[in-house]
Amino acid sequence: MINKSYIKVKTIWGYDTNNMLLTHLPKSDSIAVLFPGADYSCDKPLLHYARKAALLSGCDVLSLEYGFCRATNPVEGNPFNQIVKDSYEAVRLCVENKYNNIYFISKSFGTAVAGEVSSLVGYDKVNNLFLTPTEETIPYILRSKCTVISGERDKHFTQNNIDTIRKNSSVDLHIIDKAVHSLEIDDDYIESINILEYITKVCAKFVS
Repeated sequence: MINKSYIKVKTIWGYDTNNMLLTHLPKSDSIAVLFPGADYSCDKPLLHYARKAALLSGCDVLSLEYGFCRATNPVEGNPFNQIVKDSYEAVRLCVENKYNNIYFISKSFGTAVAGEVSSLVGYDKVNNLFLTPTEETIPYILRSKCTVISGERDKHFTQNNIDTIRKNSSVDLHIIDKAVHSLEIDDDYIESINILEYITKVCAKFVS
């Protein structure tokens, strides 16, 4: 049986974020936390099926949302530090002293947020899967044992970036042939679906 609840965090943008928590009965000893992209919610395909794979593997799942994504007025400056603070608070309220295994699955902008929250929680306590990381995520990748999935044609993660993280033997690196930042192939929907299946299987293996 799966129960649904929400971890609420007050933001500087004037309302609570509702971070959906799905939990198993009887209780699970593992949790996966989803960190969305700036414009890629947890309901979009990569994270939706990652959540499904984690649930079917027996993990509880916390799906984060970022306050600035719902702000009605333009956000001034760089909201990154506030997003990290809010995300860490949601993770802390949900995770602290409750789970033996903690998995972070993040997409794009969320990979840097996950990396920073990992440093607050403790790298020794967290397993990271970075989907389409950005250049800003490289320091976090190099500091952790993790899985990285990127598209060969991802303009936000160049061949130089890939070569940099290849040097870390602790990185399980998957480069998807011809895929762009969305981990799709623009002119081939069948192969894009096959890529989604492959990545979901990697996610299932990651949380198992």
